[in-house]
Amino acid sequence: MSNHIEKANIAYKVRSNNHREKMEFSLGDLVWLHLKKERFLSKRKNKSMVRGDGPLKVIERVGDNTYKL
Repeated sequence: MSNHIEKANIAYKVRSNNHREKMEFSLGDLVWLHLKKERFLSKRKNKSMVRGDGPLKVIERVGDNTYKL
């Protein structure tokens, strides 16, 4: 039973990550920041406001997919 669950989890992971690209930035790179209204309420008041902000410089790498801008 657990073997079936593990196979199903692997299949879900492959399908959900199929369209994603692994991107790594180095210090000093310029990147665009995409804001979501739900997470940055003070920056985005409504859905028709600009979603991107940048270019911003990468200052520090915190984790695998986390950077300080």
